[in-house]
Amino acid sequence: MSVDFGRVRTFDRVAVSFTADAGHTPPARAEVAVWNGHAYVPVTGARVEWATASDRPTVITFDPVRGSRLRLTLTSARPGRPEGAVRIGTLDV
Repeated sequence: MSVDFGRVRTFDRVAVSFTADAGHTPPARAEVAVWNGHAYVPVTGARVEWATASDRPTVITFDPVRGSRLRLTLTSARPGRPEGAVRIGTLDV
């Protein structure tokens, strides 16, 4: 999933809420990368504070970085299973 902000800005935090229900499971892993004008570059110093309930924010903090786009790469906790889909309820950057 990626978001284009249309201008260069500084990023150091992402809060994303995942739904946990019969058809969705929060991801096993979440990686953040920022567009530097030529390519997506992984952020450094990433720390993830996982939510403890459905639709509550998981907060990912990282070293400040400048770019115009943000990309989240999510790895399913249950790939290939009916409940393995990942659903984002809200995203706050």
